[in-house]
Amino acid sequence: MIRWIKSNIKFFLLQKKFPNSKIYFGASLDKKSKLGKHSVLFANTILINSTLDDYSYIQKNSEIVNTKIGKFCSIASDVTIGLANHPTDLLSTSPVFYDKAQPLPYFFTDEEYKKEFSSQTIISSDVWIGQGVMIKSGIKVGVGAIIGAGAVVTKDVEQYSIVVGIPARHMKYRFDEILRDNLIKSRWWELEDEEIIKLSSYFSKPNEFIKK
Repeated sequence: MIRWIKSNIKFFLLQKKFPNSKIYFGASLDKKSKLGKHSVLFANTILINSTLDDYSYIQKNSEIVNTKIGKFCSIASDVTIGLANHPTDLLSTSPVFYDKAQPLPYFFTDEEYKKEFSSQTIISSDVWIGQGVMIKSGIKVGVGAIIGAGAVVTKDVEQYSIVVGIPARHMKYRFDEILRDNLIKSRWWELEDEEIIKLSSYFSKPNEFIKK
């Protein structure tokens, strides 16, 4: 009963803190995380030291760590972003020897290991990430990229690239080079809402959109 009450209070406080976002019950954010307007967090999604910008959403059961996510991103369920590496230059890779901040019952150190938070992961605007994707910390995913379901991303993803597989590899680009360059130069995702409304009828015709 007490646990249920605490969960409801926490949920209420999150809704109050981010009134312009939709947060489903069971989602959680730490104090360092922020949500943009009209963003959505579905149930059991966890944000740690991360930012989710305007009009982006993250489906259920996803965990995002030390990541900056741009606008208009679509992130499916069971996605993990910002996977930290265990240090390989120490005698042991076990956290009980180097990071007391981990949720473990016993440690051989009183120190906290902060190195895993030194490399922020960047998900640029208008990125679509499929179900079950895993993205290593420090990766940059370019504007308009698509990451296929189940992919494991271990290196940067180019703008408007479609990547799939384990490890993720480039399959093709969404558009030809000229259109890609024009879309990137337009920076349409930074337009005011009023401008996007005026241009919204051209989103199904990217070349016409550029002309307008």
